[in-house]
Amino acid sequence: MRKADTCLDFLCKYCGKTLNVFTYHQCYAVNAYCYKCRHHGHFARMCNFHVKSCEIRKPKKKSKSKIQRDSDRMKMFIEKKQMSQFPFQGLEDKEISSFTCSVQDESVKQHLNKLKESNRNFIKEISILKCENLKLDTVVKDNMILRNNLDKVNLERLEHGRIIQKIEHELAEHASRTENFEKKIVRLKEENLNLTNARQRLTMEFKNTDMHYNRILNDMEGEIQKLREENVNSRHEIQHLDIKHSNRGVRSTLAICSRWQFAATSSAWRKIPTTITKFIRQTRRPSLGGVVANITRKIWTICD
Repeated sequence: MRKADTCLDFLCKYCGKTLNVFTYHQCYAVNAYCYKCRHHGHFARMCNFHVKSCEIRKPKKKSKSKIQRDSDRMKMFIEKKQMSQFPFQGLEDKEISSFTCSVQDESVKQHLNKLKESNRNFIKEISILKCENLKLDTVVKDNMILRNNLDKVNLERLEHGRIIQKIEHELAEHASRTENFEKKIVRLKEENLNLTNARQRLTMEFKNTDMHYNRILNDMEGEIQKLREENVNSRHEIQHLDIKHSNRGVRSTLAICSRWQFAATSSAWRKIPTTITKFIRQTRRPSLGGVVANITRKIWTICD
């Protein structure tokens, strides 16, 4: 077995590759920098260095003087870099003065004229912009006024909306009340119709009863007249008998008979009014005025 074959299983401790490919001087990690141990000569994947927690360095906080010094250095560096971009960089003062004096007067005058003209144009543009700015200010003021008016209109619209909702609610309540009143009116009309029918019926009954009472009263008056005539006839007969018979015993007898007959007729006359009153009470009916008063009282009670 060759020696090269035995080295296949060995890896380079600097870069991690096999040793039979190159020697140490050909290793890629010769000039490498390890960011773990911060040394040269190997890769970080082959580094055995372990950083302890206590060795972790915290970034130092610079003092105010160092911060001011660093800022001054940066300013100087930036100024030098800007000065290096000018065309007269590296020239001495004499060369600069000769270069500036060599500029022709005409070119300077032309440049000044151009600058004056551009200045006039700028002034005109500034005046135009001022006018436009004034116009914009007026527009902004008008816009603010319109916004205030719009806010007022929106508030009025909301107030009118509330009023409309209130009116709609009142209209709905009024409609419900009207519907209830219509129902009550229909019911009252039905009751009025029923009461009218009852009134007509009672009127007819009252008329029939009145006619019946009148008929009874006429019959009773006829009977009373007959009894009066019979009483008068009986008195005439008694007087005739008194004149005809002058006998004392006969007179006494006739007197007793006449007294008895008169007592009978007088008791009959006394019984006639009580009989009529009892009959009227038994067959009593309400009068037409009473019926009308009861119907009117009931209608007013329902309406209330």
